[in-house]
Amino acid sequence: MEAGTVKKLIEKNLQYEEVKRLLVKLVQTPSPQTDMLEAEPQVLALIRNVIKPELERSGLHPVIDDKGNLVVTLKGRGNASRLMLVGYAMNAAPSTMKEPYSGKVIDGGDFGLAGECVWGRGACEQKGSLAAMMAAVMFIGQNQVEIPADLSFVVSTAGETGRHDSLAHVLTHDNVKADWAIIDGPPEIQLGNKGRVDILVSVRGQQAHSSRPWDGINAIEGAVKVLERIKPLMPYPAEHTHPELGKVSLTPTAIESFPKATHTIQSECRIVFDRRLLPGDDPNQALEQLKQRIGTLDPFVVTVERRDFMYPSEVSKDADAVLALTQAVQVMLGREAKYSYSTAANDTGFLNVKGMQAINYGARDIRFQHTDHDMVPVQNVLEAAKVFAFMALHR
Repeated sequence: MEAGTVKKLIEKNLQYEEVKRLLVKLVQTPSPQTDMLEAEPQVLALIRNVIKPELERSGLHPVIDDKGNLVVTLKGRGNASRLMLVGYAMNAAPSTMKEPYSGKVIDGGDFGLAGECVWGRGACEQKGSLAAMMAAVMFIGQNQVEIPADLSFVVSTAGETGRHDSLAHVLTHDNVKADWAIIDGPPEIQLGNKGRVDILVSVRGQQAHSSRPWDGINAIEGAVKVLERIKPLMPYPAEHTHPELGKVSLTPTAIESFPKATHTIQSECRIVFDRRLLPGDDPNQALEQLKQRIGTLDPFVVTVERRDFMYPSEVSKDADAVLALTQAVQVMLGREAKYSYSTAANDTGFLNVKGMQAINYGARDIRFQHTDHDMVPVQNVLEAAKVFAFMALHR
């Protein structure tokens, strides 16, 4: 179909009130990050009890895999680029936010936002873009619109885990294939982002009763020495830079000692470091840098281990997927697309490594992420839904 015909079809059938209904329903269903991560029952329940039935009522046939991820694939008529849309079910824990699952509709004016906003944990981050993707895919299902090539919609159990495990499972076990991928993101076309490797430094000493500290080797003291040695690398452990993403960074994000007992000299202390990566960086080199900087710390035994890792990402503004998304924004929203980069890590780099042109786009607003004023304008979600629908129909 011609671009103008596609636009008319979408404008006629993709309605504001339906998008708002979906968004409210998603926000009212708790799906927080917990210690169980992707196996959290509330996250799985959102996918199973809310998202799947909504898609089925639109004539679609979603499948939930053995890890709880949802996949629905619509077959296209030709050999155009296959598209995958990726949304997330998990959002941040409610913390101190009031009424985090009310899904109430408020006037965004007091917060510098235009029009009606939906209030609730995850609204501005995962669930706004998720509602937009659902609305776009459901529009296609309800109207039985022919699409030019295969379209896959994935709802991942991740969203806050900081690792690629969920999408890796989707690609490997669910056999989802695509040439282009759009992952939940901001209302600008996000061309790149930093990667991240978590590094665990463990310091071991010798346990003893705290009334006789000379009988032990206090791992807490060893951890202090580790931090002193690493401090010259923080916050910038390397000088190289990216024109949009800036420098890499290094910061401690957690510290814990053992055993969990009173009046006891601690025999182990663990520190987790967040090491950001630029496109092209080797996470193993980042690991080796910390090892060399710490060196030996007798009488303490120190180990440095690589933990969760997310690839950095960068896609050219001239990439086919970017050009197509740029056209979608111009046609459906009547304005020029904006472009951005992110210091946060996400799944985009993983999909690029797997041979897709992967970028971020959606309704996400970083100003309200994880705050006590988590909300998203309904109009932003509707606009993202229109762009996703255009991408599905015009490739």
